[in-house]
Amino acid sequence: MIKIKWFAKSTLVSLILVSGASQVSAQLDSAKNLPNLLLPEFTRSVVKFKSGEKKSAVLNYNLVDQELVFLQNGRYMVMDHPQLIDTVYMANRVFIPFQKAFYEVALIAPLSLFIQNKSNVEQEGSSIGYGQKSRSTGPTNLRQMYAYNGTYNLEIPPGYNVVEANIYWIRREDGTMQNFSNRRQFVKLFQKKQKELDQFISSNKIDFKRVPDVVKLVSYCNEINK
Repeated sequence: MIKIKWFAKSTLVSLILVSGASQVSAQLDSAKNLPNLLLPEFTRSVVKFKSGEKKSAVLNYNLVDQELVFLQNGRYMVMDHPQLIDTVYMANRVFIPFQKAFYEVALIAPLSLFIQNKSNVEQEGSSIGYGQKSRSTGPTNLRQMYAYNGTYNLEIPPGYNVVEANIYWIRREDGTMQNFSNRRQFVKLFQKKQKELDQFISSNKIDFKRVPDVVKLVSYCNEINK
């Protein structure tokens, strides 16, 4: 379990988007429809800092490195200090910082729901016949693969696949955060309501890979836990 209080007061900091950032060498066209980015292309967004200041920026989110990436002066930059950010409004979606990543706000209620949009990178193995290939075990550190002399390339190198690995997070009223990815893990969080939840999941054909289904499930969980 993780216990955290969101939107806590912090020292006022005046910051512009280029401060504390790492330059990323890339071309705009090469960053469209990349599997390691959350959005199909960079989009005009708003960043609200804990100081109360707001900045407009062209943003996307790196699913593998769990970093907010923005475009400025024809180059891609990575924010090095996400703890200074309060909220990000991007593509009609809301994101808040959690440690070094940003979680998407899916539902605000006594039992709130957040999405950790993330992916792993797997290296393709050698051919084993019948049109199949062996795979390396476990995720690969993408930064080590495509970082060179401090630069940062958004494109995935040949021979690697991006695999979705999203995680859902429940925040209880006391601030406790608990994660889940499937039916078994979710029901385990609410053992006293297991029967009702199992019935609801089955009757509504809840698919844990579909965010609207999970939002519907957590909304129901709020109702039966009043």
